[in-house]
Amino acid sequence: MNSLKTIVAAGLLGIAGTADAATIAIFGQNNIGTRYASLGNTVTYVTDGQLSTPGFLNSFDLFVYTRNGSSFGVGLSAAAAANVAAYVTSNIVLFNGDFQDDIGNANTNQLFDNALAYVVGGGQGGYIGEYIGSFSAFSSNADGRNPIGLVLGSAGVSGQNQGGADGNVQVGPAGAGSPLLTGVSLPYNPGAVEFSATVTGVNPSGVILSFANGNPALIANPRRLISSAVPEPGTWAMMLIGFGAIGVAVRRSRKTGTLPQAA
Repeated sequence: MNSLKTIVAAGLLGIAGTADAATIAIFGQNNIGTRYASLGNTVTYVTDGQLSTPGFLNSFDLFVYTRNGSSFGVGLSAAAAANVAAYVTSNIVLFNGDFQDDIGNANTNQLFDNALAYVVGGGQGGYIGEYIGSFSAFSSNADGRNPIGLVLGSAGVSGQNQGGADGNVQVGPAGAGSPLLTGVSLPYNPGAVEFSATVTGVNPSGVILSFANGNPALIANPRRLISSAVPEPGTWAMMLIGFGAIGVAVRRSRKTGTLPQAA
């Protein structure tokens, strides 16, 4: 088992450690866009109308769904949600809380940086969701937002101190050895994170961080691999190593102008 964990960790480190500067479409303007632009990425703030146009996202490496400033955010239209669901074919990271409010904290900065590296490393079509962007990514949510349906699970009503957001975050069931936690000192209390939602039905294999009460705080997994059934450890190892190879192929294709060939 220890050797298997080493294999999985090595595969994930390969994904996170080789990310190039990315082209990022962001719905919602706040600290996330500022942070990612400062790292040399190209950030474009997009509208629901643009997202409602089929194929609009195809020129971007990933999509970030968040909110304006520290507002609660707005839901996507049904057309936009459907187009985002069609676009996302790669890695996903969900921040189940108002984590962008805490950017400036060294640990939280590192979490967002690691999330970007992980998503870009999986190839084009990645997704990062923060607060409303996290709730909306699940199969269903109690806030009445159009669900995108990227991750099996349900988000309850969001609100202040919901889901354990008023306390520490700690290593979750899948967090040990994850590069998403590289450089993060845990447990820690992200002081500006005060709003969240209780999440149920999520595969624990994707829960990287939990709040002190056990509610998922950070969820990350390859697209379409999150389900109610927990894969065998060997299956996860092969999946993660495979996604690392895909990421390398996609980055090479950007430089050569060719697409990686199917096996």
